[in-house]
Amino acid sequence: MKHGRIVKVSFMRLIAFICIMTMTFTLSGCIDKDKAEKRDKIMIGLSLDSIVVERWQRELEILVATVNELGAELNVQIANESIDKQTEQIQYLIDQQVDVLIIVPNDAKAFYDVISEAERNDIDVIAYDRLIMHPDVDLYVSFDNVEIGRGITKRLIDEFRKNELDTSDESFKPYNLLIINGDPKDNNSKLLNEGIYAAIQEYIDAGFVNVLDETWANEWREQVAKDLVEENLSKGERIDGIIAANDVLATGAIEILSKWRKAGEVLVVSQDAELSACQRIVEKTQLATAYKPIYDLASTTAKIAVSMAKGEKIIANDSIYNNYDNIPYLKLDAYVVDLDNMESVVIKSGFHRKEDIYRNINDGQ
Repeated sequence: MKHGRIVKVSFMRLIAFICIMTMTFTLSGCIDKDKAEKRDKIMIGLSLDSIVVERWQRELEILVATVNELGAELNVQIANESIDKQTEQIQYLIDQQVDVLIIVPNDAKAFYDVISEAERNDIDVIAYDRLIMHPDVDLYVSFDNVEIGRGITKRLIDEFRKNELDTSDESFKPYNLLIINGDPKDNNSKLLNEGIYAAIQEYIDAGFVNVLDETWANEWREQVAKDLVEENLSKGERIDGIIAANDVLATGAIEILSKWRKAGEVLVVSQDAELSACQRIVEKTQLATAYKPIYDLASTTAKIAVSMAKGEKIIANDSIYNNYDNIPYLKLDAYVVDLDNMESVVIKSGFHRKEDIYRNINDGQ
């Protein structure tokens, strides 16, 4: 499977380019003749690890709608967090002779054999938001996960720095942090962690902050966050801040903080801008989250998948090494959201409604 030429452009120019190219593709009729004879419509296969988290449900709806708008069909398989089941489902999609596979993998390294089978069947593979370790992945579409980790950590540090304490004073005690990473099987967790330490290491070296404890949440389980916070508070440890790899983990952490009457006192940052996290931010029990424009991610991926099925070149603005090869990488920007820019970023974009975000505050009035 040959990778397409990597065309590096800004994201906004890329969106415009894809819209133009989508119209061009419709007119050009560049569909593989053999596959076109087998069905009337292009068939895209979508293999999802799960849809437990709020964002995946929304993205699934966008993917289905966009693919259908383009006159293609989407065959959706959901593995419910099972590697074995996802392997079987990917094989099923290959057997159905889909034109392109979009995969959100449970484990970055678990699907080597079945993706090799896709290669043998001349099926292009898009790694959606989670990198897949295989030389024949044709495109990786995601956000800048290192920058997300850096951004939410910087927001936390900036809040600490508002106090302007003298770190040379013998009475100064470093700010204690807990770091709750995501699933170690998900390469995004490692990239996020890389960004966290890129932002925090100099402050650790300077004695300004201290990583009190750190863990990795297998399968992104909320209970892991609860256990870590409970364990440290039970030991009498002072916690000043928590960096959680997503809003689900932040939910678990803040639940335990509330139990100990420390919600709002301990600063918490995370990512995904789920409604519950946005509500906590305006309620001042969470400091910040990272908003990722998932509509752009899902709709753009759907358009590219249909374009790839028509034999067109891959469009990307970067590349990434996946332990085998430098593969094309369509990298989208994310935005750190706090109380100050909730209106201008999340509400203005239509991601959540203002009345929903402020529901608990308004209900309490």
